[in-house]
Amino acid sequence: MKKHVFFSLALVASLLPWSASQADNIRIAHIDPFSGAFANVGAVNGKHVQFGADLVNADGGVLKGTQLEVIRFDNKANAKDAVTALQDAIDQGIRIVTQATNSGIALAVEDAVMKYNRRNPDDPVLYLNYGSADPSITRDHCNFYTFRFEAHSGMKQDALTDRIASDKDIHKVYIIGQDYGHGHEVSKYTKQMLAAKRPDIEVVGDEFHPVGKVKDFTPYIAKIQASGADAVITGNFGSDLTLLVKAANDAGLKATLFTQYAGTFGTPTAIGKGGIGRIYDAAPWHPEIAVEKHSKKAEELIATFKQKYDEDLYYYQIVVQMQMLGAAINQAGSAKPADIAQALANARFTGVTGDMFMRSTDHQLMHPLFVSVFTDKDIRYDSENTGIGWKTVSETLAKDLKDDSTCKVEQPA
Repeated sequence: MKKHVFFSLALVASLLPWSASQADNIRIAHIDPFSGAFANVGAVNGKHVQFGADLVNADGGVLKGTQLEVIRFDNKANAKDAVTALQDAIDQGIRIVTQATNSGIALAVEDAVMKYNRRNPDDPVLYLNYGSADPSITRDHCNFYTFRFEAHSGMKQDALTDRIASDKDIHKVYIIGQDYGHGHEVSKYTKQMLAAKRPDIEVVGDEFHPVGKVKDFTPYIAKIQASGADAVITGNFGSDLTLLVKAANDAGLKATLFTQYAGTFGTPTAIGKGGIGRIYDAAPWHPEIAVEKHSKKAEELIATFKQKYDEDLYYYQIVVQMQMLGAAINQAGSAKPADIAQALANARFTGVTGDMFMRSTDHQLMHPLFVSVFTDKDIRYDSENTGIGWKTVSETLAKDLKDDSTCKVEQPA
């Protein structure tokens, strides 16, 4: 069971959001779903964005005391509404935006930011993406004002397929994913990588389903069982992952699951005891890393987030993004997007998980990546009070992450 070391109430109070009445705050628009099927994801992400800003503010803010202020905009899990929200933020004078939930929406936001910046080269918008997984954001569409702070689906699948290839009991795999860019990229990379690493493994299913619309995955699980798959591979997140796992548990599916988001948003609770030893996840963080790396700073982050929100710290990369933003503003001595982008483009950061650096060619953050297994053995930090948590089975250092991106960021004229 987990043990937490709690901060004093005074320190937690110092992390409370700064008053929105402060006129000189540096405002950041957080555009994500705060209603609809993925509202839970937006709410949890929003807490992490605010938490990261609060850490920067509690450490003195930026530019000798200026505070970061996060303002939420609901995109309703819809690309059109996200672009409308972006324009609302711009109309309010906000020039730093962050978003991540759903790569399709991310691409729409990125495209809108690029168009705006072409029309307004002297008044640009900075777009910080804390985790949309579609590789094309930095592979095909990299640009000076876009930065991504988490490894994309191709990098994660490289780590997961290493694990799959090492398991000689896996002979058949079934790929299932959301029917949009990220889901298709997971499928593509999985097939390519397994063909190179374990050509004897047969892909017995490769299926896509509507995003956020399936309420019962039982028919999909029935097809997986009928295929004889030893392993299921999915890039699903949010309710699409929890409902998939629930249907798998209800049907008694014995196949091993390989995921990218099983540590987040209620999925550990949905997995339950039936997932012990047979759910693997590729992610930049899980709480047990604090123990594995003997990191008091990580334990303090976990404890402070828990005391503030009564929830697990799920998404460390959001915290990293906000801390790197604060450091870049201070390094640049300016809150202007062009100056921040110049500072971020070559930024390095030492986090509780290890060393990280921003790849200057395409503005993709390179950070440690962990493949972990869901287990109840020797866990200090369990997930969502389940008594079960995650333990690392392999780690890829930032310098060893690789992908097929050849995109080169062009400096603005």
